[in-house]
Amino acid sequence: MMMKEMETAMKYQHVIWDWNGTLLDDSLASAQALDRMMRNRNLGSVTLEEYRNRITYPVIQLYYEAGFDFVNESYEDMCEEYIRYYKENAATVALHEDAVGLLSWLRDRGVRQHIVSASEYGILVAQIAHYGIRDYFDTISGQKNNRGDSKEHLARELMASLCADPDKVLVIGDTIHDFEVANHIGAHCFLVTNGHCSEARLLATGAPVFPSLDAIRQALEQEA
Repeated sequence: MMMKEMETAMKYQHVIWDWNGTLLDDSLASAQALDRMMRNRNLGSVTLEEYRNRITYPVIQLYYEAGFDFVNESYEDMCEEYIRYYKENAATVALHEDAVGLLSWLRDRGVRQHIVSASEYGILVAQIAHYGIRDYFDTISGQKNNRGDSKEHLARELMASLCADPDKVLVIGDTIHDFEVANHIGAHCFLVTNGHCSEARLLATGAPVFPSLDAIRQALEQEA
């Protein structure tokens, strides 16, 4: 099939990717970092399964629910501690095995790809460069801090710059927040269950839910 034919066959012109948990398999590193922080404060512990049932955005809500003391500690200090422990778990972090396959498949079909992440921009760009996949993305949007705040404003800014038809835009993520972001910008949304959020919580959104990125590729092939 010629490139022009493949482009016209695709339902979506733009894919907006989440990063952590969606392309980057780092849910264990995140859960272990939170677990260590909780143990340091005698707040109990958290397993990966429990973390996936509790993660929310903005992330500060998770800390409140876990019992962190915001009177005697600043949230900014907590976030710095989390990043430090997360980096110490770097050995457990890698791209999902089918990430590059789907990125390449979309690029070959003329789909423009973007990242919109709640991660701090500098950390985000460094991770993307580390895995050698920068060239797949037209744009990369990240936060100005490590707070794990909502990324809705980043998605709105991207959509405004693209002047794209929301019906031609697909958000691919792994959390309820990704679904919320897609709704705010009027885009379609696919969610994967092998990231930061449990399958049951993702299914409750009503969005299409997939076990892997390769399963998304298969679904897109059927839509074309």
